[in-house]
Amino acid sequence: MKKLAIALMSLPLVAVSGAALAGDAAAGAEKATLCLDCHMADDFSGLGAEEIEALIVAAKGGEDHPPEIGDLADEDIADVAAFFAHEGAK
Repeated sequence: MKKLAIALMSLPLVAVSGAALAGDAAAGAEKATLCLDCHMADDFSGLGAEEIEALIVAAKGGEDHPPEIGDLADEDIADVAAFFAHEGAK
């Protein structure tokens, strides 16, 4: 019974830690200027941040995007993905 109580009490910590890993849409707005040269926010309409993040990671390894995309750190990618997910949902 104690294990169950401990497990139930730790659930909010798991939820908060997952939210902490999510990108910051406000920070992503500034970092997305490179992307906004070619993309509109609604280009990603209907996609979640995780899907957009995967697209950005794939684009970093591709040849169809400017080389500056390689300068995006993992945290930057999460922020940009959060920005496009937020803006695309409007």
